[in-house]
Amino acid sequence: MDKTEFHQRTADLPHPTATDRRIIDYFDKHFLSIPYGKVVDICAEINVAKSTLGRFMIKIGFNGFQDFKKSALPPDLRKNISPLERFAKKDTLTDGTRFIQRHFAQTTANLNGTLEKIDQAALEKTIGLICDPDKKLYVIGSATAHSLAEYFYLLGRYIKKDIVLLDANIANLPHKLVDSRQGDVLLAISYYRFSSVTTRLIRWFYQHRGETVVITDRAVNPFSHFATALLVMESQPSGLFNSRSSGFVLIEALVNFMGETMGKDLANNFQVMESLFDEFNVFNK
Repeated sequence: MDKTEFHQRTADLPHPTATDRRIIDYFDKHFLSIPYGKVVDICAEINVAKSTLGRFMIKIGFNGFQDFKKSALPPDLRKNISPLERFAKKDTLTDGTRFIQRHFAQTTANLNGTLEKIDQAALEKTIGLICDPDKKLYVIGSATAHSLAEYFYLLGRYIKKDIVLLDANIANLPHKLVDSRQGDVLLAISYYRFSSVTTRLIRWFYQHRGETVVITDRAVNPFSHFATALLVMESQPSGLFNSRSSGFVLIEALVNFMGETMGKDLANNFQVMESLFDEFNVFNK
């Protein structure tokens, strides 16, 4: 079931109550992320009881909320399919040179597809938030996305002093977030199959601290209505694993543009960083 069918079902309600209309408005606004939501969280946001939401679902032809979720989520997303399961369905290529060529071609297609489809308003919002010198920036990514987050952090520290790298160890998050304040910014990177820790952090940060920028590879995801700016990357695989190339290039572009906007402060930061490298003999000379 897509959003159009949902509208058709709700339009057929003979006498919708004020609560019905509140549920409809919420589902209309957050349709793409609701299939990943928990009923207790959704009910809390709408301010209705679970039984009330259940009765509404029956009114529009479902057996309950779980039945709705199953219908609303595309078939290929109803199960967290592992790379191996997906790979087993594809034709393999045993010629190494041809495989590398195919991978480069697919990477180029991902980059071009991302640039063509990216939400320009969300991109401008992202640039404004990340490059604001007065906003403290928190960065997180889990699993393979952690490498992208750490890359952004390591380069960003040359440019911006107030950057904090978070990790998916949930026991450490309170220690890293204790100094966070209203108005801070979270940059979160989360690819399918979507880290539950990252999802929970995006939601918490959005509700309690401020702006959230999310880089992901699926428009249907569990955090879209907690994102101030959502940037969707093309990530079609040429082999076993989905590509992270578009996300990596975007990260590079963002951190380099941060450098463009820093002006005279940039030289001071680099001098301090280089002096520390010399002090600890980090690089061979």
